[in-house]
Amino acid sequence: MTRLKEISSTEKLLDFIRHKKDEPPVQSLKPAGLKPPVKKFRFPRLKILSQKQGVTIGVDIGHECLRLVKTVKRADNQWELLDFKSVPYTHISSRKSSEFVNFLKSQMVSFCADCKNLNLWAIMSAAKVNVRHIRIPKVAKKQIENAVYWTIKKETPFDEKDTIFDFEVQKEITEQGVKKWLIMVYTAPSEEVEELKKLFSQIGFPLTGISITPFSIQNIFRTGWISTTDRTIASLFIGNDFSRIDIYDQGKLIMTRGIEAGVNSMVELLTERLMVLRREKADVKEVTPLISPAETRKVLFSLSPDSTPLTGEDVGYDLAEEEKLEIILPAIERLVRQVERTIEHYVVNLKNEKVDKIYVSTAMNIYTPFVEYVGEQLGIQSDVLDPLSLKLHGSNKDFQEASVSERVASIPALGLAFSDNDYTPNLLFRFKDKDKALRNAQINRIASMAVIASILVVSLYFIYQVQAGFRKEAAIGRLESQISQYHPPVDRNLVSQMAAGAKNQQQMMKAYSEKYVGMAVISELSALTPANIRLISVKAQLGSVATGRSGETPKTSGTEPAKDTSKEPAKENLRNVVIEGVIFGDRKMLDSMLAGYIVKLESSPIFQMIKVQKNSIEPFKKNDVLHFILDAKIG
Repeated sequence: MTRLKEISSTEKLLDFIRHKKDEPPVQSLKPAGLKPPVKKFRFPRLKILSQKQGVTIGVDIGHECLRLVKTVKRADNQWELLDFKSVPYTHISSRKSSEFVNFLKSQMVSFCADCKNLNLWAIMSAAKVNVRHIRIPKVAKKQIENAVYWTIKKETPFDEKDTIFDFEVQKEITEQGVKKWLIMVYTAPSEEVEELKKLFSQIGFPLTGISITPFSIQNIFRTGWISTTDRTIASLFIGNDFSRIDIYDQGKLIMTRGIEAGVNSMVELLTERLMVLRREKADVKEVTPLISPAETRKVLFSLSPDSTPLTGEDVGYDLAEEEKLEIILPAIERLVRQVERTIEHYVVNLKNEKVDKIYVSTAMNIYTPFVEYVGEQLGIQSDVLDPLSLKLHGSNKDFQEASVSERVASIPALGLAFSDNDYTPNLLFRFKDKDKALRNAQINRIASMAVIASILVVSLYFIYQVQAGFRKEAAIGRLESQISQYHPPVDRNLVSQMAAGAKNQQQMMKAYSEKYVGMAVISELSALTPANIRLISVKAQLGSVATGRSGETPKTSGTEPAKDTSKEPAKENLRNVVIEGVIFGDRKMLDSMLAGYIVKLESSPIFQMIKVQKNSIEPFKKNDVLHFILDAKIG
């Protein structure tokens, strides 16, 4: 970047302004006074808020106005702007007074009247928060905290009792062939944080988080409200007493630096020149009245089309735009050179990618030629940081009429309304709280999975039982349809009658079998006895099958009572048959023939448990025969 001398820079700026005068205005803006009126300025709602949706509200307690922005995160992870409110409090002398507390409470109550699941974030002065970037060796995740703590403790000692310490792991880098972690570390005074936290608790609106403007702008980039994919963006804020340059790489704050130059430096130069001009016009004998800073600020702010034009009664009314710029140019040049050195250090010394674009915002009303002049001096593209213009144009007439300065002033509150503990540094929710929340989330996730598994098992069992019930109902239906085919219909009495008939028939069959058992024995022996076996005798012992049967009464004496034998078990008499005979044939085969005969008898359903009582060879008519006697049970 080439540094220009003050004279050439002045001429270049003046030429630049002259050319800009001949061009039509880029946007028709609604003029606004240097000091806003007491009445509040409020954007209308864009959409009716669902009661079930969580709402995030960003609060910026500025020097002159209270700014509130309300957003909601949709299901597709996109943020939607719901409402914006800007209320001046120039009538309040001190922000620590009870009057300011009542004012803040009334504004919060009206702004959050319909909100549920409220997430409230407030801005803290960035001048009171020290943000640094350090590099530590690539250690395990559990060791990062100790490595960061002792590194920052060694470089910039602090007292843990009075200071809040937190950090964020940004990315992995390689430095001289060694892999390291790039860590963003920030510290803040505990007293300031507690004071802001206490203020909102006092009015009944406890804070979810406290952050600073650089992190608020980081939210705008990280949520994609302004796309910064694969780009390095710088943000220059020109405040009253100091300015700040922040550099973002792919939406992450990589570097931040404060500059001791701002609007008040321009006001001082302009005041000196206005005093000289006043003394030149005043009578020597008269005392030249002093010019207040408020009067000078009005002259400086008159450069912006958003400000109320000067009248004949105002100081500096006769000064042309070129004269005003010529007076404040040294302060602008000093500021630009500081920014230039910061960017050079970032690119050259830290070996980072070059800055593609710089966004400019100021505590004074926006003056577009000044923004473009900063970009030309730095040799990079410049623009006004106006994220609301990307979403509001064409949506509502009131939004279109809002001036650029009004929108730019809402940036801290807007960015804070996109806050989430997942990616927004929070002075109330630090790394220890995040680790604890992560562990709780893991436990809850495991518990949820266990509950889901239990519900699944119970559901499957319930489905199985329901299907089993359906199958039983279907079986009952089939049985009922089969029963309905019988005529007459089957009932308990009919089944009892059929059972009684079957029992009687069984008893009759048993009686017949007892009556003809002898004939059955003779018939079975005739069928099973071969021709070479002659039976000599068959003696059968047949007794009654059981006692105490139905229809029989046991005999009793006249003096003894009759015994109930209906419940006594039936006593079955032994029934057997003794078979005597001889076997003719080859002497060597007689035993085999007897064994074959016994096998045949055992295969009969009538004979069982056959025993040989006699087995002897005896002569018969010049031949030998086998004389045998068999005992068999009758089944």
